[in-house]
Amino acid sequence: MILGSSFADIFPALLLLLVFAIVGGVVILVLRKKLKSDFKTTTTFTLGELKKLRDAGQMSDEEYERARQSIIDNTL
Repeated sequence: MILGSSFADIFPALLLLLVFAIVGGVVILVLRKKLKSDFKTTTTFTLGELKKLRDAGQMSDEEYERARQSIIDNTL
């Protein structure tokens, strides 16, 4: 009976801890999914596409160089 009475005293705390662990895990998974999806919505260009935009006058030489360097930095 001593073991049964101790378990009855601890059970609510264990249940609360389990609920916190599950809720915390779900929150972390949702946040990670949201953060990862934010990066997938960006538009990517190839160097050839950037050169065509610059040649067509749709972007300045400065914008082209910045975008080109960004692509090069991300591929290394």
